[in-house]
Amino acid sequence: MTELRTVDPQEAAVGTTGPVAGRRRKVASIREVSRREARLLGAVGLVAVLVLWELSARLEWINPLVTSSPTGVVEAAVDLTRNGTLGPAMLSSAKLFAIGFGLSLLGGMIIGALIGWYKRANAVVDPWISILYAAPRIAFLPLIAVWFGPGLLGQVVVVVMIAIFPIIINVASGVGAIDRGHLRMARSFLATNRDVLLTVALPGAIPAVASGVRQGLMTGLLGVVVAEYFLGNTGIGGMIFMAGLTLRTGQAMLGALIFAVAALVFSAGLKAIENRLDKWRV
Repeated sequence: MTELRTVDPQEAAVGTTGPVAGRRRKVASIREVSRREARLLGAVGLVAVLVLWELSARLEWINPLVTSSPTGVVEAAVDLTRNGTLGPAMLSSAKLFAIGFGLSLLGGMIIGALIGWYKRANAVVDPWISILYAAPRIAFLPLIAVWFGPGLLGQVVVVVMIAIFPIIINVASGVGAIDRGHLRMARSFLATNRDVLLTVALPGAIPAVASGVRQGLMTGLLGVVVAEYFLGNTGIGGMIFMAGLTLRTGQAMLGALIFAVAALVFSAGLKAIENRLDKWRV
């Protein structure tokens, strides 16, 4: 004779019987972190690292001559400001970044939109983009110095060469992934290719475009360092280069910190712009 047994709902959910069934099981869950809590945790982690770095230098757990310290970086900033070196160096780097990244953004948006929308253009240009993007572009620095000189023009070419390709690739990918339903609807209203590109493809490609711009911005900052480091020894990159040669690690760390802060500020600004442009999406 079959015995009927009442099963506890919790036991049934767990799928086991016997002594183990009475135990409570923790269900996997993702706890949301508020923006305020995330900022607080980030600040605590940053302060903890700085304190540990300072203590390690003062207690000589690490060699201050090689690694410097937070107070050493502050002292370097004060010294460079007093002797009038830091301000012109920052202006020089800002000028180079503005020109190089501006040209990369303009050219990357135009080329990416064209090759993403026109398949024949993509077939012609894509092999060259793949080759140049995969190639170690720093290897071209001697040729760039010969062709364009070690001055501002050569430095701008280096920044563009490093920053433009992520923008092109992401814009082309976003434009080429247009929703076919939206495309058919636009054609039913007799929209031209230009209309569809401007009102359907580009708005729908905003996430990919934003990702490409963010990558281009970060690589553009890297391009500024590389250009100033190897061509002319100007700006913050040149300051890092000369400080490294003379073991002034406080100045070298200060230069790296300036670029890191610039990257954080630009990234936050791009995120705010992306949130605004997201309303334009189809």
